[in-house]
Amino acid sequence: MANKVYSAGSTIFEGRKNIVQTLDVVVKGMVRASNDYCSIDLPVGSIIGIGENPGAMYTLGYEAVDEVTLFSYPYESEASLVALFKANPKLLGTLVSGCVRFARNLQIATLDSMELARSEFARIKAAQADYPIAAISAGGTAKEFPELNSLMPPAMLDPTRGWHKDFIEELFTYEAKFKKDFFPLPSIGLGIGLTVNSYALETRDFIASIFDYLDNLKRISREFMMSYNSMKSKAASGGEVLFSDTGIDDNSVRNCLDAISEFAMLEPELFERFTKNLDKFMKNEDRYGSGDNIRKLRRDLATDFYEIYTISFIQSIGKSWDSIPLGVRMFFLFGFVSEKLAGEENTSKLISIASSYSPDKDGRIISIYEWLLNIYKGKVMPSKNEFDMDYPTYLKDLKRNGEIKDADEKRLLENKTEKIKFEIKNLFSTGNRVTFGRITTFVPMFDSENVTKALEHAYLDANKLNNEIARIKSIDFKAFCRQSVYSNPNIGINSFYLDEEVLPYIILMPNVGSRAALWQEIDGKKRNTPARMLISIFHTENLEDTFTKLVAEFRWEMCKTEQGVHWNDVTDPSLTANYCDFLQFYRKNSSLSAEAKEKISTALKNNSNSFKKVFVGDYFTYIKYESQGSPRLIKNTREILFTFCPFSKEIRDRISDNPLFVAYIQAHNVRVAQKLKPIQNLITKLENSGTKVPPEIRRQFDLLNS
Repeated sequence: MANKVYSAGSTIFEGRKNIVQTLDVVVKGMVRASNDYCSIDLPVGSIIGIGENPGAMYTLGYEAVDEVTLFSYPYESEASLVALFKANPKLLGTLVSGCVRFARNLQIATLDSMELARSEFARIKAAQADYPIAAISAGGTAKEFPELNSLMPPAMLDPTRGWHKDFIEELFTYEAKFKKDFFPLPSIGLGIGLTVNSYALETRDFIASIFDYLDNLKRISREFMMSYNSMKSKAASGGEVLFSDTGIDDNSVRNCLDAISEFAMLEPELFERFTKNLDKFMKNEDRYGSGDNIRKLRRDLATDFYEIYTISFIQSIGKSWDSIPLGVRMFFLFGFVSEKLAGEENTSKLISIASSYSPDKDGRIISIYEWLLNIYKGKVMPSKNEFDMDYPTYLKDLKRNGEIKDADEKRLLENKTEKIKFEIKNLFSTGNRVTFGRITTFVPMFDSENVTKALEHAYLDANKLNNEIARIKSIDFKAFCRQSVYSNPNIGINSFYLDEEVLPYIILMPNVGSRAALWQEIDGKKRNTPARMLISIFHTENLEDTFTKLVAEFRWEMCKTEQGVHWNDVTDPSLTANYCDFLQFYRKNSSLSAEAKEKISTALKNNSNSFKKVFVGDYFTYIKYESQGSPRLIKNTREILFTFCPFSKEIRDRISDNPLFVAYIQAHNVRVAQKLKPIQNLITKLENSGTKVPPEIRRQFDLLNS
């Protein structure tokens, strides 16, 4: 066993270059396993080498996030892993838990990489089809790119068996209990550790093939995409102008970094380092490449960016929005740091947006700056971190690990600045990368190279997103409802179950991105608190499609939260339980045709046997097509969705003569009538006694009639 120490930011192993020769236990600090397409964090107790083949090259690169200490063991075969487990009986529970966490995160990375491969292929093909029109609009001539003809869609069906994924997911779900009661048992811990490693190795081989596909896709399409983006940019500049051309005559914009430095009173060392690295970045012709030097430069820039953002935000507290220099406001809203990096035309548009920016009147559609301000003022608690720990739980974990004392925990629990730092480190920095869409090539500064859609069309304001919420509600009228209990003993109501609508927070991340993310469905354990959803302030994909899928994810996760341990127990019917039961046993379902079974099989394979991912796709189809009376789903799926996500009355009336929906509408009407009768009786009883009917009762009655 050898003790190794690495400083923050240093490379431990280079992916696809260094040979796997050791198993390295993380005993201090955080290690990040990553490449251009995925990123996995390895906290204390993790083992570098799980999911890697001894004697082969590392699939991922490993770097120290902060100061890291590793205990290193020789790795020649599976026997080496057995020896490691047996040599550390007191740490066995922690080591097995680390293996489970890594396998689960590798599983998620695989799903995300598969989705990225499919979306990147579709994006390139869509650009290829649009290229001739873009060239004409730009006044140019379309070039020939024959190499694109060799591109094939990713025929990637995950070879690992479905039970493996469910096994890993359940181990992770009950990790805290298993880590205490089962993982430390020698035979059980050893067996689970080796099983998990075997699964991780299978997954590693598969995800490596996805990386190869993406590398090839990038190589073949690089020249074409540069030409296409250039044409689109020229076409956009010559097209319709929706924002006034304000010009760039504000000194805080032309010299934005100087303005930020003066406003935030930055330390000279931090300012000079960031300025120097930014200059290197702008001069690099392949600044989003995969070379080690440029990847390190991007990481260094991101680290300093968030430190500058934190300092600037703290300095802004107590100041009115209009009193903050325009360039600093653009930094807060868009990640703007340089006119040269953003481009003059984009800068002009950003000035127009920032100058006219006004908050959502309901405070639900909110910029990241406003969100941080709400946390500082105590209006909302910080969000959960990537380990699903909220701020109080995170502090308890630090205390349990001996990193802070009781007095520190109490002090930090009320410290506003520490809450802000926690939120920026977790939701902001991670959510910014996720919504951008290409997490490993992400930089938080606004860069014209990432503008693939005219800003005036990509910009999301409160009106656009409120319209999306209204659109979803007009179809799935209970989309944002969750069950709650109303009690008023003074008028004889001890417990009345109702569907309470709680609209989400939608936090606008300061980037030009292509994805949205559900960060958490509730705040802590309170089920009547708003969800937290993230989306880029400049969104380059179809907003309706993105938002529909986001609501689908919310629907699934909210049901799991409400159902608790019974979320997949069909004896307690629910959206998730019925869906899981159907997908798990569809092969034995005699009511399904061979064609339907093949359709389900393909959907499961394309989504790596993730029931949630299949549901998201089906919900998208249900909202977009089935609500228009255009059947695309198999009948069993339609029945589950109609039962738990019924269409609004307007849509039900419109499709009432469609024979595919008649039975579901009738069943829905029966269920509603059964629920309405006791409510109507209660309302009549209260009115006859001269008691005012509580608005909660009226709202539930009206909702059921929707």
